[in-house]
Amino acid sequence: MKEKVTASPRTVFDQSHYLKMIEARGRTIRRMVNKLKPVLNLSTALDAGCGVGFFSKILQDTGLAVHAFDGRIENVEEARSRFPAISFEQGDVESPEIRKLGEFDLVLCFGLLYHLENPLSAIRNLRAVTRKGLLLESMCFPDQEPWMLLRDEPSIEDQSLMNVAFYATEGCLVKMLYRSGFAAVYRVAALPDHDDFRETSEHARRRTILFAANEPVTLPGIIGVEEPSGIADPWRNTPNLPTSFPRRLLSFLSKSSQQKYLSLHNLLRRVFPNATLPYPLPFGAWFFVRDSHVDKALLSGSFETAEILFTQKYLQSGMTVLDIGAHHGLYTVLASKRVGPSGKVIAFEPSPRERKQLVRNVRINFCWNVHIEPYALGKEPAHNNLYVVEGGEDGCNSLRPPAVQSEIRAVPVEVVTLDAIASKLGLTKVDFVKLDVEGAELDVLKGALGVLQTNPRPVLLVEVYDIRTQPWGYKAREIVQFLDNQGFRWYELLKDGSIQAIASNLQTYDANLVAIPEERMDLTSQDGEPGGRRGNLL
Repeated sequence: MKEKVTASPRTVFDQSHYLKMIEARGRTIRRMVNKLKPVLNLSTALDAGCGVGFFSKILQDTGLAVHAFDGRIENVEEARSRFPAISFEQGDVESPEIRKLGEFDLVLCFGLLYHLENPLSAIRNLRAVTRKGLLLESMCFPDQEPWMLLRDEPSIEDQSLMNVAFYATEGCLVKMLYRSGFAAVYRVAALPDHDDFRETSEHARRRTILFAANEPVTLPGIIGVEEPSGIADPWRNTPNLPTSFPRRLLSFLSKSSQQKYLSLHNLLRRVFPNATLPYPLPFGAWFFVRDSHVDKALLSGSFETAEILFTQKYLQSGMTVLDIGAHHGLYTVLASKRVGPSGKVIAFEPSPRERKQLVRNVRINFCWNVHIEPYALGKEPAHNNLYVVEGGEDGCNSLRPPAVQSEIRAVPVEVVTLDAIASKLGLTKVDFVKLDVEGAELDVLKGALGVLQTNPRPVLLVEVYDIRTQPWGYKAREIVQFLDNQGFRWYELLKDGSIQAIASNLQTYDANLVAIPEERMDLTSQDGEPGGRRGNLL
């Protein structure tokens, strides 16, 4: 489900391709700020290179007092007309005059750095106005060596003011952040759901998001990055290979096994665009991938890595697992491998298209302990339409019309309760539930009161996103409160798959969370009270 950007089509930034990028980045900004705000006690923010103010408004919506500037006066005037409650002014990020703005708890700089002649000077200026942290997004070359390329830019309103700009590698961005005075630099693990943030068969990853802090931060979803040293002697002669083929072969042979497979996969997809090829997953399974955003994130190694690690840690031989919203079967196959022949996995996927791919992935992995159900789950039996999204956003299929740019078609489906299916299948125990149904989570839980009371009660991995629940007319916190009232305690995931307690009375939630029955606190190394302490799943 997408967070829609509302804008009249009156600037270059209101074109559809820009809005898609803005929506994807906006969701990441909201998620990161909601995580950073309580940890760093954020109250003020500066939006550097604000354009017409879309991201400034998101910062304001998170409860921050926002000031913003842009180099183009026409953007400033447009931003003032759209968002009059925010203070906008004209300013040059490469000029030391920017330092006169004062200090802000959080500085946001999205889509600006690669339009500049002097990006290091700009970063030094941003460091001077940053009290706690800088959230930086930029185009970059996906290389950890610190270098830049000077490129011409066209004379249009969304490009450089000087028609020439330095494009840095990701490693160069990291090095500039450290050399400007930040104490720690982190890479945001879950990048926006947009092709510019992942490698595809047509291009390398084009963008990154980094968080630079004045003091080290412990936060799920960010990965610490050390300062790259660079080449010790760039003037040293190295033997020149006579042709491009040997150079490319040498580069290929130097890659890891997974990178080699990915290179071959991309080559074959360029030659045979309609081919569906299996891809090796880290937990020893094969997975057919095509062009969905989920599949592309899997190929880049950026899809729900913490969630997958958590699931691997928790599942054991003989367990019973429910994969509700199985999609193409990533968690189904993972669960099947973990619970073994003595366990069982029931996968629910109402979309006929997704179910076909699910069946293929189950079969190629010989998952004989998997049973697939074609139903949608809800709080009561019904016949309804499932809105199936065409194109890459097939993970947004929902019983409510999703707010996406792609074409949508309605498919009739039968809705049943989980309790009814559990009774039909004779399930006497459920150990683990993965629940990801694009906003229908609360309805599914209301139809699963019996399953939630099996002995022992199950551990749940639940998608809890306000942006998903909005079309259903409720807040994501109602999912948390519902299970809290049933005696479950909530945890957020850390990057290594471990968990830490999270409060059940927050106003907004924007993450995949773990719910554990209060009588099963033996699964953690803490007393279960929220407050940021870490719990390790045994």
